[in-house]
Amino acid sequence: MSQTLPRRQDVPLERQWAVESVFASREEWEAAFAAVDAKIPGLARFEGRIGESGALLLQATEEIEAVSQALEPVWLYAGMLAAGDAGDQEAQALTSRARELHTRFSTAVAFYDPDFLAISAEALATFQADEPKLDLYRHRFDTLALTKPHVRSSEVEGVLAQVGEISAGPHAAHSALIDADLKFADAVTPSGERLTVAQGSVASLVQHADRAVRKAAWESYADGYLGMKNTLAACLTTSGKSQIFKVRTRGYENVLHSRILTDAIPRVVVDNLLAAVKENLPVWHRYWNVLRKGLGVEKLHGYDVPLYESPATLTKNRSPLPFAQAVEIICDGMARLGERYLGPMRRGLLEDRWVDAWPNVGKGSGAFSSGTYGTRPFIMMNYDDDFLSLSTLAHELGHSMHSYLSWEKQPYVYADYSLFAAETASNFNQAMVRAHLLKTVTDRNIRLQVLEEAISNFHRYLFVMPTLAAFELDFYTRLETRQPVTADSMSAKIVALFREGYGDAVELDEPRLGITWAQFGHLYSAYYVYQYATGISAANALAQQVLAEGQPAADRYLAFLEAGGSLYPLDALKLAGIDMTSPAPITAAFGVLSGMIDEMEALVG
Repeated sequence: MSQTLPRRQDVPLERQWAVESVFASREEWEAAFAAVDAKIPGLARFEGRIGESGALLLQATEEIEAVSQALEPVWLYAGMLAAGDAGDQEAQALTSRARELHTRFSTAVAFYDPDFLAISAEALATFQADEPKLDLYRHRFDTLALTKPHVRSSEVEGVLAQVGEISAGPHAAHSALIDADLKFADAVTPSGERLTVAQGSVASLVQHADRAVRKAAWESYADGYLGMKNTLAACLTTSGKSQIFKVRTRGYENVLHSRILTDAIPRVVVDNLLAAVKENLPVWHRYWNVLRKGLGVEKLHGYDVPLYESPATLTKNRSPLPFAQAVEIICDGMARLGERYLGPMRRGLLEDRWVDAWPNVGKGSGAFSSGTYGTRPFIMMNYDDDFLSLSTLAHELGHSMHSYLSWEKQPYVYADYSLFAAETASNFNQAMVRAHLLKTVTDRNIRLQVLEEAISNFHRYLFVMPTLAAFELDFYTRLETRQPVTADSMSAKIVALFREGYGDAVELDEPRLGITWAQFGHLYSAYYVYQYATGISAANALAQQVLAEGQPAADRYLAFLEAGGSLYPLDALKLAGIDMTSPAPITAAFGVLSGMIDEMEALVG
């Protein structure tokens, strides 16, 4: 079976996300770019002056906010074009220009934080009394105050802003390498079939019913990364060192401290997670045994449980699940949230082209939700006519509807929300849709598919991601204590962590398993991955509340989405009824997983 992906220009417009809704043409983009560029120099007039009066503080805050808001669609448009085809050189050039514009803006407003933090509490109270409009920014000012010990002079902040573009370079290099330049050998099965392995096709290949196909594709994909391991290690370690440079310059204890401080997340949340996941590894050991029996093999291999994709399927002869049918299933599953949620989501899926769902040459293998204040939400993915794709779509729609409701309810200053809150909204959708399917589906084969999708989601968020979080903690600890970090040392650590997670159920191909660290761009966003695990835990707890209580719990959940960034994430979750400072939601999530494994075991026999 050979696979030929279409070029981006050959994908029908109705199957692409509506990039023209951001700017109708590149000429419009150029005009918006120029308008932002022209406004940036004028912001310098506020430097050293925002502490003079409430009027000046308000004026500076509003003008900076207006330029920031105008800049975001400029960045978004360029990024959307580049995401659709990493080989589009013109799109890459626009992205580079947008990045440079963002750096100029960040440098120009670098004075704001140190100048604001120099204002005394008494003076700020007077300003707020004089200018009632400043009350809108109270939570933002409180959040900024958390960073006061770590904000430097205007001059140093300006330098750090300029360093921001340079520090983004390693991730940009990683993305360009894996999405555009990295080539994989064709996977050749024992029967002589040649399979095209690419970022846009590897997911379906490692999910193939034929174990030989899975093996060939998995090995080809891993070998491609292994051939570039030293370059990829240089990218990741340089990214890590740039993070350390910035946090040391600002006087944080370490990179983790810098990441959790502004969200007011105590360290115990991370520690509880890693401890609870380790304590519950026997739940995963049970699943490996069920999977092994279902596949009829003596021992599992890496290609049966690929870390960047779902474990091997036990169901055969799957009926296609077209995109339109997936849309109806998702809408049915989310019905308890009412028309306020369903109406915009359905229009986005069927009319407003939120989703770029079909693969093409140059398009990456991942999925993400994008957009900005004043635009539509947008989703990039590769839909593959199955329950896993349905689940991915539901997940990304959770992000998109979180954005939609936050943008609708909140002013620009609070329109964004933390990653910690984001992963709750995405996993909530999956939990709700899954519950709907398990309640309504009686066919054994389809029910097994639903369980496989569910366990696949838990596999990613309660096995792979927390394991990567443990790897990341080790990675930064080594860099922060000036220990050597190489491709081989990172691979050895990954192998050790996953050996513990697999127990004796999986035959380890150590070099190919070890290169896993290079396959997750998430690691370029420091201490991001742990939030997937906290997110799925909070999400399942919230879904259980909505399913049990109905409208009152649904209203609390919608209030959580609408809060955007107006509350700290733990406070927003408490508003919805969940306390993530306790390990209880994580332990409960493993209880949900254990119940699904029980049912799968009964179905497999």
